[in-house]
Amino acid sequence: MTKSREMEYEVFIKKVSQITGIDLKNYKRHQLERRIRSLMRAQGVESYLDYLVLLKRDSFQLKKLVDHLTINVSEFYRNPLQWKILKEEILPELLKTNPCLRTWSAGCATGEEPYTLALVLKEKIRNPFPKILATDVDEDALAKAREGVYPERAVVNVPRDQLRKYFEKEGDKYRISEEIKNLVEFRRHDLLRDPFRRNFDLILCRNVVIYFTEEAKNNLYRRFRNALRPGGILFTGSTEQIFRASELGLEAVASFFYRRV
Repeated sequence: MTKSREMEYEVFIKKVSQITGIDLKNYKRHQLERRIRSLMRAQGVESYLDYLVLLKRDSFQLKKLVDHLTINVSEFYRNPLQWKILKEEILPELLKTNPCLRTWSAGCATGEEPYTLALVLKEKIRNPFPKILATDVDEDALAKAREGVYPERAVVNVPRDQLRKYFEKEGDKYRISEEIKNLVEFRRHDLLRDPFRRNFDLILCRNVVIYFTEEAKNNLYRRFRNALRPGGILFTGSTEQIFRASELGLEAVASFFYRRV
């Protein structure tokens, strides 16, 4: 990349961060640039500054860029074995300490993850428990989460009894019940900028930090650690193993589960 091209890119990133409120400096450069360039090619735009002009005048293209950068692909019970470990090993230990768990799904996308957690907790806890906090930076994703309507591919791992009990089939889609919806509180939140609540028993942040720089990733893990109560658990994605957990004040208790120490 030439020096002028590099300067164009830096200006573009700064301006788009200001427009969208998403701090793109914390995203991995090569992944971010590849996604942006693919959208530029689709619009027949050669320079970053020309693309910036397009984004300022065309709200649809701006939304398309945000959607492309904040990839919201998920499903219920994603990586089922990890959910089995959560249900059979992690939750029983947490419930011994606090039968009224405080939980957070960070980077919840369109809601499949926090609703899955709600289904699991509904089975494990008989008494009322605090609403699951579910946050994401993308307002459109949150709107879809609150609606709670999903294609068949998203519910393929949902146990048949839960599918019958907590979902209503509408054509080729499934709508989750109000009973489960009422267990989740959706809020907009930027993991890289906004303050965190404290004293969580369980935080889920899965398939989110893979897009961040190593520095941003480690800072985020430290903040998650501080948001957990002592002994609380961080549940990460299947490609997000924390190799130096002890340096961040965490210890591995199972694959992709880390306890605050």
